[in-house]
Amino acid sequence: MVIGICDDEKIMRESVEAICKQVANSYKDENIIIETFTDGKEVLEGEYDILILDIEMENLDGISVKNNFQNRKKDTIIIFVTSHDEMMNQAFGVNVMGFVTKKYLDGQLPVMLDNAIKRVMNTVNIDGIDSRDICYIQAEHVYNILHLEDGSKMSVRRSSTELEKTLAGVGFIRVHRTYIANMAYVEKIKEKTIIVNGEEIPVSARLKSKIKKEYSQYCKENARFC
Repeated sequence: MVIGICDDEKIMRESVEAICKQVANSYKDENIIIETFTDGKEVLEGEYDILILDIEMENLDGISVKNNFQNRKKDTIIIFVTSHDEMMNQAFGVNVMGFVTKKYLDGQLPVMLDNAIKRVMNTVNIDGIDSRDICYIQAEHVYNILHLEDGSKMSVRRSSTELEKTLAGVGFIRVHRTYIANMAYVEKIKEKTIIVNGEEIPVSARLKSKIKKEYSQYCKENARFC
């Protein structure tokens, strides 16, 4: 697992790194690598499981870095460190876990980073496909079609019930008799449909109340607007 830290302020960067090392030490069986950067452009050259970003930086700000990673690798978890609350609305995104205020760094970051590490570790593999790359699943006869983030599809010969149970703990929810959605990709819940990664799929009237409740909770836990 690789954690990237980017902040152009030396003192803050070193403080974040110290906290990361402290949290990483509690995961003795996990190989956690921590890399630090002073410039957002440097971060774009690598791949990371978790990125801790300052929102305001001179050459390339944290929001631009976040947008770049979401465009090419949506399963990178982003944590923003900021002293500018007014910029938070611009910083929300699919895998933005949350925001840490610099003056409360010591209290907030360890908890949020611990949750991020657990999320990285708590993924499910479906016939070679990482669950974080699955937008939604569509039941079709004896097969289930995995609709992936890059637009491709993959058929698996597994029951819808089995997949629902397997994926329940990693952010998936049944939205219809024949559809299971990854809440990380849900964009909007409408009257009779739900928008998932730009695609519109049906939503069950019977399940709608449960869906809205679970999605609202998911948004709160992951610092997303619903």
